[in-house]
Amino acid sequence: MSVQGIFLDIIGLSYCSGTIEGTLTSDYTYAYEPGHIITFSIGNLVLGESIGKPLMTISNLLPEDTPILDPKLVNRARLLYSLTPAQGFEQPIVIDMNVSNAIAKYASQINFDAPSLSDLDDVLSKICGKLKLSPKTVWHTRNHLRREAAGFKVMRDIKITVRDGNFIFADVYLPLGYGTKYPVLLSCTIYGRRIMCSGPNVEDQNDVTAFEKVEDEWHSTPGGVDIEVPDSRIWTGGWIRQRGFENIATFNTYSYVPNGYAIVKLDPRGQVETDFFDAIDSALVGSSYGANLQWPVAKMKPKGLKCFVPYSTDTDIYREATYPGGIPNSLYLTDWFDRVRRASPKWTEHFDLLKLVNLQPFDNDIFRSMSMRPEEIDIPCFMAGAQIFIIHGRGAYEAFRTMPSKNKYLQLVDRDCYLWLNYEATAKIVQFLDRYLRGVDYVNLERVGIQMRLGFQKWYWRKETDFPVPGTQYTRWYLQGDGFLSSSADTGPARKFDFYNSPFEEHVEFAGHFSATLNLSSSMPEAGVVVTLWAVYEKGNVVSYGAKGEPEPLAKGFLRASHRKLDLVKSRPERPWHTHREEDYAPLKKDEIVLVDVELFPATGRIWKGWRLRLDIAAAEVQPDIPGYSPLPMRLFYGEEPEEGTNTVHVGQGQASYILCPVVLLKQGYHNVMQ
Repeated sequence: MSVQGIFLDIIGLSYCSGTIEGTLTSDYTYAYEPGHIITFSIGNLVLGESIGKPLMTISNLLPEDTPILDPKLVNRARLLYSLTPAQGFEQPIVIDMNVSNAIAKYASQINFDAPSLSDLDDVLSKICGKLKLSPKTVWHTRNHLRREAAGFKVMRDIKITVRDGNFIFADVYLPLGYGTKYPVLLSCTIYGRRIMCSGPNVEDQNDVTAFEKVEDEWHSTPGGVDIEVPDSRIWTGGWIRQRGFENIATFNTYSYVPNGYAIVKLDPRGQVETDFFDAIDSALVGSSYGANLQWPVAKMKPKGLKCFVPYSTDTDIYREATYPGGIPNSLYLTDWFDRVRRASPKWTEHFDLLKLVNLQPFDNDIFRSMSMRPEEIDIPCFMAGAQIFIIHGRGAYEAFRTMPSKNKYLQLVDRDCYLWLNYEATAKIVQFLDRYLRGVDYVNLERVGIQMRLGFQKWYWRKETDFPVPGTQYTRWYLQGDGFLSSSADTGPARKFDFYNSPFEEHVEFAGHFSATLNLSSSMPEAGVVVTLWAVYEKGNVVSYGAKGEPEPLAKGFLRASHRKLDLVKSRPERPWHTHREEDYAPLKKDEIVLVDVELFPATGRIWKGWRLRLDIAAAEVQPDIPGYSPLPMRLFYGEEPEEGTNTVHVGQGQASYILCPVVLLKQGYHNVMQ
């Protein structure tokens, strides 16, 4: 008795199974006898054989233990992929009479088992020339096979019509299957859709080839290895040397599609939110810019939007992106905007962002119109904030605090947040998506998850019910005139700007908002202040809290002293909120002592018994004198070029200056994994 199977995305391929013969139908079906060998061919050219099964792909033409990059498999796949003009599987491979005749003419020159991948070049060019097609490259073929082995495929450059009658392009990644509907994870950025950003001119075959080569080499080479890129559209340096995220600000297809989700990556026009809205169905996902775009769409409440995942997000454009602490972020924005323009040369700019930043030094209606309003959104949300990253280090916590939805989840992770959503946090995000897109409940999906940094690349995962962590005790460490941090205020003058406490007598864990209250004076009308808190161990060496083992502070914050005015309604004891309004602008008078409250973004860290705290207070243009501390260039944006001047922090005589630290319950028996 025969049964029916599916050979995905091919029509017209001949097959023979026992006494059964035929060709693949328009719905990709074939008949086979269970347990019998089935052979596939084009005319007299045999492609391969396999035991019949319900679902087959090109990889099944050879034995199951055949490596996906084996030349025997690559050669067979390359021929079949070349028989369609499609870059992906947006249309099937059709074996019609013209294809059969072209292959029959050159079949004697085809050696699928040749060990060299170039042996097929000449004959494939002849076949495709006769069919007026462009042969697929080895790189292109290997990329398809690699996805197939992971259980999914791609459909390239799909046109999605939007409300004004125009269209946007998207790449669609689908699990392997036929006739099955999948929940959709939709992402939208201005960085492009390919590895690791930008994308080819689809009308230029050489450009398509260059991008396929980049993708193949990205997957085939280890991290740290440079890859040759076609031009400056693809960011180089550390961006292309990393192997953690396929595409900037989106979810990795290899991490999520095999879990039964379709991923759609959009290339918007200038009308980002509107284009995003028109394409929406199921869930929004992404990080960084791909996270920030989700909020205005969620606010519009599209009918098909079930939940969204703004991982490592900003919600207040002034405080978190352009003027953190009131200090201009112009150097970072200049670098970022240059990279955006290179990655997306067709991007339409509605306004000159850099000019806006330079002309608008205060928070106003313009910035507020660009900021998100989480308090107006009640759709289920899974968000995350990054520690010590400056951008993406504040918005998630404010959103979690103000969102009215009970179905909100928060993660506090290290600054390599682009990697987290595709590795450590993937299982948690899938649980969230399963709950709100499939109705599958998970009792172990915690409301708040915290990466507790232990130093030296070690950490454990804390599960909490809320944020700030319930039971947090906010402890003050006062600056002393002799350079010490103490639990009581001092009465003498300060003589230095780095302060240490006595060694801890027991382990202590911090998690949440830090802040610094300083009595400050300056010889200049402006003073940009950077506050960094470090842990030090034996001989005064700094504990490395960096994700890659590099020195990083425990907590960090900034403030332009002339922007010290607080919004007393929005401020909390552990998190000051500055107005940054023009009417509250207050330049310093020479040597006048003023009180400033500096917001340090949320962070975590264990201080082990015997360790100490070190507090550095520096001008915005100066980095702390920490051996091995080499912050990324993007993190040197703090100040403009100032005139020479002297800033002074005052302690004692009623002028208490202190750092506020969030002490949480110490947990033992942890594992250095996420559970």
